[in-house]
Amino acid sequence: MNKLIILLLITSSISFSQNFNAGVTFGINTSQVSSDNLSGFNKLGIRTGMFIYHNFNSFLVQTELLYINKGSRENIEAGTYSEGYRFHLNYLELPISLKKNIYKNIDCEIGLSISYLLNWTEEYNGYEQDGIDINQMEYSAHIGLGKKILKNLYFTTRLSNSIFPIRSSSSHKISKWYHGQYNTSISFVLCYLLKYSSL
Repeated sequence: MNKLIILLLITSSISFSQNFNAGVTFGINTSQVSSDNLSGFNKLGIRTGMFIYHNFNSFLVQTELLYINKGSRENIEAGTYSEGYRFHLNYLELPISLKKNIYKNIDCEIGLSISYLLNWTEEYNGYEQDGIDINQMEYSAHIGLGKKILKNLYFTTRLSNSIFPIRSSSSHKISKWYHGQYNTSISFVLCYLLKYSSL
């Protein structure tokens, strides 16, 4: 059912693309996973893909199809031989955003995303662990800011967080208030508009 939902959304986007403008995006994604006994956005990955958008007078609606890396990484002190903890999550993500110009060339955005887990690994000191399975689908919310750099080029940053746990349990359960693990990520991206449109 979840795969069918994604297929329908992608098909709908392509079907209506003739009435929309389009663009491509590439950047970095920094991420962390809650309740892993680590802190900080130490996991670095990529966020790349394409988007279509339509201008509705005072606001803009944008749909994206992205490949994005998420997860968690333990920072290791220099001079130690430990490789530490590594948690790699690779998603195909479909965000839908509402965007509005708030000041000159600055836009704000708010939206929701549905993501399909392509693959994942969990490692400690270079050895893959038999961790608890990750949910195949992730549902998240995001906010962000964007600034026009050139006529067809924008720089955007986005904060995203899972709405529901990506897995219900972890080997690092720390308190009675623990309800699962969630992805949190901050991305920094360049967006190139194939056809220029302004708010």
